[in-house]
Amino acid sequence: MFEAMRNAISGLKEAAGDVDIERVSGSEAAELVQMLNEAERVLAAVRTFATRRLEESKAWQKDGHRTAAEWVATKTGTTLGQAIGVLETARRLADLPLTRDAFRSGRLSEVQAQEISDAAWADPRSERKLVDVARTETVKTLREECRRVKAAAIPDENARNEAIRRKRYFRHWNDTDGAVRLDARLTPDAGAEVVAAVDAARSRIFAEARKAGRRESSQAYAADALVELVTRSGNTTAGPKAMVHVLVDHEALKSGRARADQHCEIPGIGRIPVQTARALAEDSILKVLVSKGVDVRAVAHRGRTIPARIRTALEVRDPICVVPGCDKTEGLEIDHYRVAFADDGPTTLDNLARLCRWHHYQKTHLGCRLSGRPSEWRWETPSDIEGSTTDARPPPDR
Repeated sequence: MFEAMRNAISGLKEAAGDVDIERVSGSEAAELVQMLNEAERVLAAVRTFATRRLEESKAWQKDGHRTAAEWVATKTGTTLGQAIGVLETARRLADLPLTRDAFRSGRLSEVQAQEISDAAWADPRSERKLVDVARTETVKTLREECRRVKAAAIPDENARNEAIRRKRYFRHWNDTDGAVRLDARLTPDAGAEVVAAVDAARSRIFAEARKAGRRESSQAYAADALVELVTRSGNTTAGPKAMVHVLVDHEALKSGRARADQHCEIPGIGRIPVQTARALAEDSILKVLVSKGVDVRAVAHRGRTIPARIRTALEVRDPICVVPGCDKTEGLEIDHYRVAFADDGPTTLDNLARLCRWHHYQKTHLGCRLSGRPSEWRWETPSDIEGSTTDARPPPDR
């Protein structure tokens, strides 16, 4: 039954192997992209309809998967969210013949088919118009038109907002390199508040970075702004920033570096540098599972590492970042600057100082050193410290 399909895929693989991209001219490359895009559209359509048939047949249950989407994500190497989107599109296309035919013939891309099916499912009368828009306009324009169609399908603004609210979500996952990725769906008003808050904080962080001679992308500063807003929101001087669980080998915690066979991770998130674990201990509630390999030897509940009275005294004593020349007053972090907390440094006023996020990161990860005392603080960079070596790394997303 699938012999023609198998032969076509086999021929495509052989043809792809015969293409010497280095010898292809610019015009030939353009032609090749168009040909492959056409093939990709046709195959994406067949795959979409096949996933719908798979879902209906319950064949996905044979491998022990909980849902058809989970099966699709596992077998195709995509995310669960992408798999859910494919199945939703397939279900809607069953009642949208114009979109289904255009998709199957290669006249619509997978993205276009998803956008149209979502909007036309809310208002079937718009299907022909949306298919025509997709033929002549960009995906961005198509999305805007689909948004208008969905809005018009529910004229009651409160009902429309409630429909969005019911489908709100927040998701996170790890990239292949270990970075944490976020995705959220919010109501327009909630989303606008979040965006406005991030933009305001980003502008301030941007100005501070320029003043300090640092230059990074706007997106990087927006990420810093989001982290700052979330981690500082609702906290008072009487308590720690967050509850953080860290699984770390005692040897790694003491030495400052974890070998490949040692633990230093946040369960559910992934591995972190030992120095990050140490920094988390400074002003968080930290649950440290001290282990040797897979053998957990002890559980240390560090509790509130900075008592409220000491936090208050620190705020009064260190109203700005203590690094000479730094005037940052917001988002200051507490550091055990003489003896590190991970090295059993005492949580006393004479062992604590408040640093801005950037200088705290430099001290933790880039080999900088803070010494002295109030009104006599000394800040040394690696170039100031004889024999110091460090790896230049960008600030963490934490």
